[in-house]
Amino acid sequence: MNAAARALEAVLELLDDAGIAATRDAGRFVPAPRGVLVGLPSWVDSTLSGRVFEIPVLVVSGDPLNNTDAVDELYTLADRIADVTGCDSYRPASWTSSARPEPLPALEIIVTATATLEED
Repeated sequence: MNAAARALEAVLELLDDAGIAATRDAGRFVPAPRGVLVGLPSWVDSTLSGRVFEIPVLVVSGDPLNNTDAVDELYTLADRIADVTGCDSYRPASWTSSARPEPLPALEIIVTATATLEED
C-alpha cells in the first residue's frame, strides 16, 4: 500500500478507535445531523524513512448553525477530534456535494500523519 494510503488509513483508524465515526467516501457522505469526512493526503515533507502528510478532516453540520446547541455540538465534536489527533487548531470551512449544492457549515482540522516507506 502506498504511503499516502497508509497515512489516510491510520487517521481513520485513530478516529475509529476513539469512537468517532468517520468516512473518506465523499459520494456517500451524509452529515445527519453531523458527520466527519476525511480528505485526501497532501505530501508535505520527508524523513529518512518516510513521508509526512497533512490530511484534512471536516466536521460537517447538516443543521444550520442558527442556535447555540447546534454550534456547541459541532465544536464539541471538533474538539474531540483535535484531542485525539493531537491537533491544536481548526478553522471554519464549508462543504458541498453534487447531491446538495448549497454549502453546509463545517470545521476543518488538518491532521499530520507520517508513514514509513515500504520496499516493494
